[in-house]
Amino acid sequence: VRMRWVIAPVVAMCVALNAGWIATHLDWLRPLVAGRAAPDFALPRIAGGPPVALRDLRGQVVVVEFWATWCRPCLLALPHLDAATRRWGARVAVLAVNVDDRARAAALFAEAGYAPTLLADDGDTADRYGVHSLPHTVVIDAGGVVRAVTSRPADAIAAVDRLLARP
Repeated sequence: VRMRWVIAPVVAMCVALNAGWIATHLDWLRPLVAGRAAPDFALPRIAGGPPVALRDLRGQVVVVEFWATWCRPCLLALPHLDAATRRWGARVAVLAVNVDDRARAAALFAEAGYAPTLLADDGDTADRYGVHSLPHTVVIDAGGVVRAVTSRPADAIAAVDRLLARP
């Protein structure tokens, strides 16, 4: 009987803490799909400089590419993303978020001369963006709304081109 008086408050406290966490982290629990607001983030640049915050890119189309240096499909996608970045110019912010080895990522970008902004995942952003496989690309419109979530660079590029073609 005494044990019940000890266990019940502990269980109640755990439930309250979990409910509080869920209430303040709803964007972590919802799947990221087209039509929803993109979760904000501020990620460090691998080459140095100020972090890049998604909220600072409002008014611009944004492509967020999650990738890793060991991921062959990612490495095959990067040249396509680079070519699109150069074609779009300043109209689109292209962010290549590395989820593994920062030094290898920096060396790869330096050697290839890739144009996308190279960022490092903070351990939470990839989770919040529902990254379960790589590459994982999210296209966000100028208002901060997700317009495409894909693993195919051609689909992401087509989604951006459609956004740019709108009046």
